[in-house]
Amino acid sequence: MKNNYFYSLFFFTCFSTFVSAQQPAHTHISIDNRLYEAFDSGYVERLIAENPFLIHRWNYYLDNSWYITDLPAEKVKGDYPIIHIEDLGKINIFLLEKEQDLHRDWNKQQVYQIKDTGLALVLYAGKDFTKKLNDHLER
Repeated sequence: MKNNYFYSLFFFTCFSTFVSAQQPAHTHISIDNRLYEAFDSGYVERLIAENPFLIHRWNYYLDNSWYITDLPAEKVKGDYPIIHIEDLGKINIFLLEKEQDLHRDWNKQQVYQIKDTGLALVLYAGKDFTKKLNDHLER
């Protein structure tokens, strides 16, 4: 009788552990609204369920894959491709990449002159951004 009780308890414990392990983690994923400006909303919503890490990566990418810096006067002679940014306080890097054909290089940073300013948009090299992301995630 004690054996039956032990096996029943053992089976119930194993089964409960298995079922709870199959439950998806209910973690809240905040989505930066700029993702909806750059991607189809249905696609973004699907990613929440299918690839939530990509949403985290993209959220981080929006503000940490680039920076703005002063462009030295001697470099304003057209050495860099010229891009237009309407509001420097509201940059959506995904839209800029899509609409103005910006390209990130894996090994070196890319510099773009911002039209009618003495500023440049600098895209971190892909490998540097990946390192920043891993440091951010403490990997």
